[in-house]
Formats: sequence, C-alpha cells, structure tokens
Amino acid sequence: MTSRMRTLTILERLKRHEMAHEMRELAALRAQIATLERTRTDLLERLQTEARIITLETAPYVGSYIRSVRNEAAQIDRTLAKTAPRAEALETAMIELFREAETLKLARTRASQAAREDRARREAAEADSLTLMRWPRDSDRYPS
Repeated sequence: MTSRMRTLTILERLKRHEMAHEMRELAALRAQIATLERTRTDLLERLQTEARIITLETAPYVGSYIRSVRNEAAQIDRTLAKTAPRAEALETAMIELFREAETLKLARTRASQAAREDRARREAAEADSLTLMRWPRDSDRYPS
C-alpha cells in the first residue's frame, strides 16, 4: 500500500469518526427537542382540559395555574428556539462531513484502481519481456 493510499485511508477513517461524534450529538439534541415538544404539547393539552374544571374551591387558583402553564410553555418555546439553530448547524455539518468522507473514499478507490492497473501493466510488460527472451532467434531451428 502506497503512502498516498495509507494517508487517504487514515483521513477517511478520521472523517468517519468525526461523523460518528457529530451523529451522537445530533441524536441527543433531536431527542431533547422531541422531549421538549412532547412536554409542551402535554402542558397545553392539560391547560385545555384542567382550566375548564372550575369549582368554588379552585376558582381563585385557576388564573395562577393558567399563567404558570403558559410561562412554562413559553420557557420551552425559548429553549426550542435556542436549540433549533444548533440542530440545523449540526445537520449541515453532517452533510459536509459525509461529502468529505465520500470524496476521500472515491479518491482512495481511484488510487487503488490506478495502482492495480499500474501493477498489471508492469506484470504484462515483464511477461512480454520474458516471452521475448525465450523466443528462438535462430530461424534455422524451425524450418518454414
């Protein structure tokens, strides 16, 4: 294996490791976003159902409850607004890393193919020269 092939293989492996790291981070971020969205949806559903249940005992607390749930939903929205750009940036980085890894793979494959073709050419030339060395040069040996 040539040094170029080794270098391309190492670079490709490094890109794959970097992609794996970014994928884990992106997966964790997506899981966090999904959890936040589920929590927000649950809160708003509870607000719809529980805010309508008004008894004399709960009437003084309903307003505070509604404000509290809306504040919590707003906090979740702010957190989502902060994490969404990070997720998009990671997705863009993943696409770029994948593109770079595939480019390195293609370069390594082409270099490997070129090395095989070169080796086959050299072997064919060597075989041709051996054949020519064995070829009888004396025309008297073989009558026509």
